[in-house]
Amino acid sequence: MRSLLFVQRTGKFFFVRFTMQIWHMEPFPCGDRRLPHHIFPPKTITIDQLFQLTGVVYYKVDMSDTTAMKKRLSRVKSERKVNSSEMLTISESIPDFNEKLDDYYEPTTKNLDVVSLVVDGACYYDVEPEEDEWIRIQLEKGDLIVIPKGVSHRFTVTPQNYVQIQRFLPKKPDDVQG
Repeated sequence: MRSLLFVQRTGKFFFVRFTMQIWHMEPFPCGDRRLPHHIFPPKTITIDQLFQLTGVVYYKVDMSDTTAMKKRLSRVKSERKVNSSEMLTISESIPDFNEKLDDYYEPTTKNLDVVSLVVDGACYYDVEPEEDEWIRIQLEKGDLIVIPKGVSHRFTVTPQNYVQIQRFLPKKPDDVQG
């Protein structure tokens, strides 16, 4: 479901997207994994339903407001006990692009929360609340999600073939000085 907010600024209206798209996927998608793969008829879900089904938490980060962005990230990092980050850029220009996409699309279950902010571009995270039942989450610039530990998930880009993600991680014990 895509929601829009109409904002008037200096006599002009423009659209602000404030809700990501979330839907149930085909049970066994065939073909290009970068396509939406809706079930038929399409079955979208809300952010609240996503949380109830999977525990995934969503935040919208205003990337143009540095102060608000820093506050939001600081709060999430504190709540999730993450204190380091890494930038991940996926584009057709990286070596072994298709192999990397294959690796990221393999379902994985982590023993820590997965905290990711889309800095630029767009991607899909798929989460599996039940065996062979996948929910696709389309993320764009400014979308921040937290996938709880123990939830099976996978990742791929959209047909744009470009995304830059900041992943937040706990500091590793061997990285601690002294």
